[in-house]
Amino acid sequence: MLLNIDRGSDHPETLNTVTNVYERLVLDHLVKVGGELSAEAQADAACIALNKLPSKYVRHAVDWMFFISEPERKRIDRAIDMAVTNAIARVLDNPPLQETG
Repeated sequence: MLLNIDRGSDHPETLNTVTNVYERLVLDHLVKVGGELSAEAQADAACIALNKLPSKYVRHAVDWMFFISEPERKRIDRAIDMAVTNAIARVLDNPPLQETG
């Protein structure tokens, strides 16, 4: 996993199940198409891509994915591909500071 988010142990366990479904979808796509990037560059690209996509918070991503239509799923896949592709290009144009020497 690329992101290391501390969801906080002070919350009831049910609050820890709340997640943005785009996070997993973006991370999976980023690993697939941006595997040659360093971990730092991947993390930067993930943040850039996620900030370009809408938030979709759910408790059970599997349930949400089951109930969306095929055209909606294709639209989401295209949006993710575009956001990740643009994010990778931006990171390659502006590499993380520690990678520039």
